[in-house]
Amino acid sequence: MPMTRCRALAVPLLLLLMGALHATGSPVAGMNRFAAATYRELATGPGNLILSPFSIATALSMLLDGARGRTATELAAALDQLYPDPAYHGALASLVEELTQAANTGGNELLIANGLWVQRGFPIQSEFRQTIETLYHAPLTPLDFIADPGQACAKINSWTAEHTRGKIPELFAPGSLDAHMRLILTSAIYFHAKWQSPFRPGDTHPAPFRLDAGATVETGFMRQSAIFGYTETPEVQVLEMKYAGSPLAFDVLLPTANDGLSELEKSLQPEKLSAWLGALQNRTVELAMPKFRAESGFSLRDALARMGMQEAFGASADFSGIDGRRDLFVSEVVHKAFVDVSEEGTEAAAATGVTVKPLAMRASPRTVFRADHPFAFLIRDARSGVVLFEGRLLKPKP
Repeated sequence: MPMTRCRALAVPLLLLLMGALHATGSPVAGMNRFAAATYRELATGPGNLILSPFSIATALSMLLDGARGRTATELAAALDQLYPDPAYHGALASLVEELTQAANTGGNELLIANGLWVQRGFPIQSEFRQTIETLYHAPLTPLDFIADPGQACAKINSWTAEHTRGKIPELFAPGSLDAHMRLILTSAIYFHAKWQSPFRPGDTHPAPFRLDAGATVETGFMRQSAIFGYTETPEVQVLEMKYAGSPLAFDVLLPTANDGLSELEKSLQPEKLSAWLGALQNRTVELAMPKFRAESGFSLRDALARMGMQEAFGASADFSGIDGRRDLFVSEVVHKAFVDVSEEGTEAAAATGVTVKPLAMRASPRTVFRADHPFAFLIRDARSGVVLFEGRLLKPKP
């Protein structure tokens, strides 16, 4: 299956997320509201967090094309998109196309790929197949879940590993797919970029990172004094680090209180975030940032149901746009993600899988930004404002 190479444009970063949130005909506003809602749902669990709301929304958008009736209405509402909207899939394709038109400079790389995996001989509506293949660039790949679900699982995992540069080697655990599978939709994203202002490895030294419970853990802190986008409020410091030759940016949301991340997460809304990002100004900052890696894996079924996508998982599901009959339901939505932040830059990857079964089975003033306690972070396209990755660091792992 083809892999879309999104190569970054060498253009100035424009802090236009507020405008993007209200852009007419753009799916960005809804996708970022979906990103905020998904983060709040998943942040209730323990530990570090990394996910790609873009990957999740893309996989669910492919599913939306085959949904009908209340199933489609609930799915669109969970995605925070208007329904019915005949222009939606084309608008999303255009958003991805804008990214793919960017030039890959300085070794930066953003790869996006989608997959459509169907039980051999299972009938698919021509309109659904055309949308998925034409707008999502996901050619239909027949697999034999009935005769050999293990081999089918291995092929999907191999595809995922290839399209995430090996960072997500196993989207589906062995034995998680069975003979009842009829269709699986996958979406993968990989990102690698170098900082515009890289850290010198010799300036990285161990220091304590303060945990929520008041304890500390020793970790390596990268240090430099440079010009970054910066703003602050009584509740948060916000720092934006640019990637070299890229419109993408890494934003750190550091609560002013050592134990303030939980309250920040509860109050985080796209409108508040866009106001903070719109207030960023270039300032010389003395930065101390921990090196860190984080991995996450989720079943999204319960979270999506709480977000309003309920009928899709039950006997009343209507995916007649896929096969022309009301005999399918979503059995699972899985997501895995990875991020590595180092002196040179950032590497991140994520993949989402949606499994479908038949209903028979269900030079400024001195500013110090010391990220030495739990914080949240984003990787976003500063031109459109769309959030590609988001997460939090509660405890660094070497």
